[in-house]
Amino acid sequence: MTTRDGRQPASRRGFLDATLRLAASGGLAAVAGTGAAGCDGPAPDPGGAPSATAAPRPFATGTPGPIAATDLVDVDTLWGWVERMTAAGPRFTGSAAHRHHIDDLERQLRDYGLEVTRHPTPLSQWLARSWSLRVTDATGATRSVPVAYYRPYSGETGPAGVEGPLVDLGAGAEADYQAAGAGLAGAASGPGALGAPDAPGVPGAGSPSGAIVLVDAPVARLRASVLADLAYDVHPPEARAEFAAEDYSRVWLGVPPAPGLSTARAHGAVGMIEVSDMSPALAAGQYTPHQQEHADLPALRVDREQGALLRGLLARGPVRATLVLDADRSRTTVDYLLARLPGAGPRQDPRTVLVATHTDGQNALEENGGPALLALAEYFSRFPAATRRRDLLFMFSPSHMTAETATVKPDEWLREHPDITAGIDMALAVEHLGAMAWDDDGGTGPYRATGRTEPVAVAVGNSETLRRLATDEVRHSDLARTGIQKPFQDGLYGEGTFAYRLGIPTIAMITGPAYLLQVTPGDNLDKLDRDLLHRQTLFLARLLARMTELPPIAELPRVTGLPGTTPA
Repeated sequence: MTTRDGRQPASRRGFLDATLRLAASGGLAAVAGTGAAGCDGPAPDPGGAPSATAAPRPFATGTPGPIAATDLVDVDTLWGWVERMTAAGPRFTGSAAHRHHIDDLERQLRDYGLEVTRHPTPLSQWLARSWSLRVTDATGATRSVPVAYYRPYSGETGPAGVEGPLVDLGAGAEADYQAAGAGLAGAASGPGALGAPDAPGVPGAGSPSGAIVLVDAPVARLRASVLADLAYDVHPPEARAEFAAEDYSRVWLGVPPAPGLSTARAHGAVGMIEVSDMSPALAAGQYTPHQQEHADLPALRVDREQGALLRGLLARGPVRATLVLDADRSRTTVDYLLARLPGAGPRQDPRTVLVATHTDGQNALEENGGPALLALAEYFSRFPAATRRRDLLFMFSPSHMTAETATVKPDEWLREHPDITAGIDMALAVEHLGAMAWDDDGGTGPYRATGRTEPVAVAVGNSETLRRLATDEVRHSDLARTGIQKPFQDGLYGEGTFAYRLGIPTIAMITGPAYLLQVTPGDNLDKLDRDLLHRQTLFLARLLARMTELPPIAELPRVTGLPGTTPA
């Protein structure tokens, strides 16, 4: 299709805006039925991966909302985007799979006519190559010990690994290290630890200097009522009772904190083995802590069964261990991806809704906010700019899975780019959609599906108007098992924290199942429900449409904390 002046629209957005002008002038009838022309996406990638883009759909001439399920890309298309994301494997920060995912998102967003830009930011990258654990017991027998996973960013050994005596320090507190150094580990570590009085024939722990230390990594046994306790409201109301009876033991919460690597290093340890208090199926592949600073002490994690095996060997005499965690460290960059869809606001002073997620992640859930944002971009890009009161600025952060000291987090990045963020007066953050609940009954049973959907947190900060809006839309969309959450510990439970800390009125939707950070064969696709993924994305589309139409009231300020900005 060409415009009335004979020029071909440069993009889907240009095409739609030209269409609106034609409609206003009565010229639309002349071109009716050709709306999909000029909106063709790229050919499918070779190799059998799911198609990068949905088949182009007809443009729309109304306003975005009310929105029905059929207005979005269909269930299979959205699910195909998640499968495509996972096809290259886990998207560890800065990895080849991560960069491919960013490239793929960029192609799709450009196809929808958005103004796409990329912004390299520094990254202190750490990527594991291989890991293993071997032990030699008091009889001289050597065996390989199955490793649940490595501790990200802990340290590196090189391919040969590090070797030393295995020393059981129980809880791994400072007192345990001091007692071990004095040959009194039993007094600090308690019964059953190396050197404890009820471990006959074991002379004592010895110094942790030069040793590979074995320490406990417990998981707090919580109930999902912790969410309800922090909620303004819960939908439906009877979900409060469900949450009170529901296991919410989550290693990703970091409660209690992971064993202290700096403490072990300060006492001369050369490596650490953490005994995770989880069943083998749940302990496997847990990428945690996921935002740890580089610590220069290599650490591996074993499940409770292998931990008991190691302690059994120690009870019969000295054990030596060889720990391998071969990893690459480098200084590089990774890109923030931004895509703007202009609205009808004044060009000199536009108002903008920031729609945020991140691109790094371990599986089909973490992070499928990218495919969800694509569905939102596809839907809203079908409408001319004149139908939106606000611009939409989609932001894909690249470095959720690394420490603040290793990169530039979104709040700091936004402060550094006032030219990009000028006009942002509210934000919507999106993470972890379509999750079904799995647990092991607080460590007492087999790891299995519960048959329930995972609890949803819709957190709201800096705006009573947005709190009322979110509550109303949760009820209207019947978003089951959802808490309208209060801010907590200066945050909004995930990526929404960064906008919230800048004073931006923010809504953040997020879930946190037990497998959130788990790296597994099959990418945990079996733990997601494709229909639920689509329903939750539909909720977000409805919410975003309502956010774009809010008036510029005083409660919705310009971003605070950014140079040159003042409240409205």
